[in-house]
Amino acid sequence: MEAILAILNTEEFRYLLLFSVVLIVPKVLLRYRIPVGLTALALGIITSLGTGWFQDDQLLLMLSRLGITSLFLFAGMEVDIQDLQKNSSAISKNLLKAVGVIFITTFLCGHFLDLGFRPSLILALGLMTPSTGFILNSLKASNFKEQEEYWIRTKAISKEIVAIFLLFLALQSQTWEQLLSSTAVILAMILLLPTIFRFFLKRIAPYAPDSEVAFLVLIALVCGVITMKIGAYYLVGAFIVGMTAGRFKHFMENDNSTNTLQSLASFFTVFIPFYFYKAGLGFSNDLFTQDGLLMGLLFLGICIPVRILSVFSTMHFFIKDFWEDRWPIAMNLLPTLIFGLVIASVLKQDFQVSPYIISGLVIYTVVSSIIPTFYNKKSPTQKLDQSTNQG
Repeated sequence: MEAILAILNTEEFRYLLLFSVVLIVPKVLLRYRIPVGLTALALGIITSLGTGWFQDDQLLLMLSRLGITSLFLFAGMEVDIQDLQKNSSAISKNLLKAVGVIFITTFLCGHFLDLGFRPSLILALGLMTPSTGFILNSLKASNFKEQEEYWIRTKAISKEIVAIFLLFLALQSQTWEQLLSSTAVILAMILLLPTIFRFFLKRIAPYAPDSEVAFLVLIALVCGVITMKIGAYYLVGAFIVGMTAGRFKHFMENDNSTNTLQSLASFFTVFIPFYFYKAGLGFSNDLFTQDGLLMGLLFLGICIPVRILSVFSTMHFFIKDFWEDRWPIAMNLLPTLIFGLVIASVLKQDFQVSPYIISGLVIYTVVSSIIPTFYNKKSPTQKLDQSTNQG
């Protein structure tokens, strides 16, 4: 008995339990339409409040970094600049409206929650910005028409580009010196990355078969850490790498492009649960309060209808052909899971915002990310699987 207890108390057993639970349990609960990210987040919260394990674990930190950077690398690669330019008129008008809504929300948050402009703007981004990576991954399980999926993807991507830009400005605008130095780092990254990609494609890729995904993930991780060190966040650097990679035909238009994207999607699918689990470990008892619950309900009661009406207005004026499916499309643009958790972390660590506001944001983020599961148009494969399981 003592030998068994000794084994259970070892670090090796804890890691074995961690990998087993984080990688398997969320997949099992998918059959009940619970997103993987939410299950992993809940497991992290349970661990934090129950055992306190892995609080400062460096291995888990690295796994979570791989998850968030590979996800935003993938989201960045999904950006098609030429495609956005084709519909620039409708997209630009929609973005102007979205930016207007964000700044109105910023004003209201600052006025009623007694926050400064920077934390108010960041909170508004967390409330109004769809999580592109999460949405794109969810679309695979739906049965939208090609054009419907295109507009969901385009709206999510364009809004996230604007949100990342505003987030960067909000985080770096404390002083002019900080803003200028951080901007210089970002510009240097944007200018150097194409050269690095050309060197890889010319000198390494021809002699190292199937090395594209490893190279992309490594560069995204490095750039993510750099942007984190200058006071931004991992997603900024990883997203820039993804957008840069998307400009190279080798990754997007050759015979192996589909395999590259699929492999990258498989990679972040494995590691992203560790990011949510790590986020859950940051939860403490002071986030679970009645005030936090009321704030979450307030965010849901105000922001969800505003975001749905915003999508409806865009469809009414610009894409009337899909008006019949306005509800499923609007619902699939609601999830803020990844971006919301990032914002919650930033507000907690950098601005020491009151716990009840953080708690309200997290509740809003979780619920808004669950709602689409009840509106998704199932693919024929899903319907067949479900009928098989029921039989």
